[in-house]
Amino acid sequence: MPTLSTPLSPQAQPEEAISDISSNSTIERRAGPTTFSNSKDGIDPAGFYHSLYNDNKASARYTEFPDSGRFQLAWNTPNKEFLGGKGFKGVAPRSITWDGSFRASGDWTLGIYGWTQNPVTEWYVVESHGDGVPGNGHILGQVYSDGGVYDVYSLSYNNVPKIYGATSFKQYWSVRRNHRSSGTVNVAAHFDGWRKLGLKPGNPVFQMITLEGFKGEGSLDFTVRR
Repeated sequence: MPTLSTPLSPQAQPEEAISDISSNSTIERRAGPTTFSNSKDGIDPAGFYHSLYNDNKASARYTEFPDSGRFQLAWNTPNKEFLGGKGFKGVAPRSITWDGSFRASGDWTLGIYGWTQNPVTEWYVVESHGDGVPGNGHILGQVYSDGGVYDVYSLSYNNVPKIYGATSFKQYWSVRRNHRSSGTVNVAAHFDGWRKLGLKPGNPVFQMITLEGFKGEGSLDFTVRR
């Protein structure tokens, strides 16, 4: 994964697009599974929020199961970023539990992801990753939660296209040392830990288990639990 140490890195544009589409998400009528490759988000009849960002036209397919927390992703991309996941909308940090099958090679990141408002921040709780190294190399401290140790990083973006009304924002990372591909993440514990380190996350817009791919191939079949 790119280190994201400078504004307008390859990740900056996708997150802007994610914020744009998530602000207009709609509740979908109950139907069978649907598979798509274009950027799309929504709230399904079971109450789960799902999202795929793929404006870069990576070879990625998202399958949405509207009657449950289940979703699938498959990808094989030489050097194009995409981001897809499923979880919840809401203004309170919560625990997110998921399980299922997962395999991946190359450069990718798996974890809980979201944005906040008041103030606007973007955040990651990384559970596992591929060839790239998340963060910027400057560890601010640790969060101890869910049986693991997470190293914390903070990055700044300035003079970027407007995201949730802001042209500057902070990006916060918790990166788990012992990797895993399923389990439970207590998002509130990370928000509390970040605040103790002087960081200022706001109120969540959404929070979801997310696969962000940059280069390589893989697939997952996850179910998010309530």
